[in-house]
Amino acid sequence: MIVRSAELSEMDIVVDVLTEAFHEDPVSVWVFPDVERRPVALSIFHRAIVRGTLAADGNVDVTDDLSAAVLWTPSGEEDVDGDAFAGLTGEELGRLAALFELMTERAPAGEYRHAQFIGVRKSAQRQGIGGWLLRHGLDRNGAVPAYLEASSPMSAKLYRRLGFRDHGPAFAVAGGPPMQPMWREP
Repeated sequence: MIVRSAELSEMDIVVDVLTEAFHEDPVSVWVFPDVERRPVALSIFHRAIVRGTLAADGNVDVTDDLSAAVLWTPSGEEDVDGDAFAGLTGEELGRLAALFELMTERAPAGEYRHAQFIGVRKSAQRQGIGGWLLRHGLDRNGAVPAYLEASSPMSAKLYRRLGFRDHGPAFAVAGGPPMQPMWREP
């Protein structure tokens, strides 16, 4: 399997992959609880995050068949223009703001690469593709540590197999599902 940087012309596909992959993710379900609206809201959200990743000189990696994508940003560079979320409801924006605030508070200090989203299309899940994508980014990042937040026990299990360790206790916004911060030394 080949992993490469996504072309600018492929960003709509990246958004589609992430939207599909995160449709039933516990954090996505909490932020966007209306199952009918969730695909639209996730698309708006992921488009904003992809643009923020590119603006922060991050990496958008994809598999050659475009079945999976991962977003990597430098530490401290996750800011996204609030206007990029136009189209989300006030309630959705409120939950996102609370989540982003808590994630910022819990983020480690120092230099690292943040794997923000790792998504695999449903038809390609459980085939090792997510791990393949992450290993590619970890190899590229070389001597720089990696950080991420696992949004489900299943994803935390994958990350532990790749050498990530818990980075403090899990955290959650009031009423939201837990997220496990994880760290990997090179």
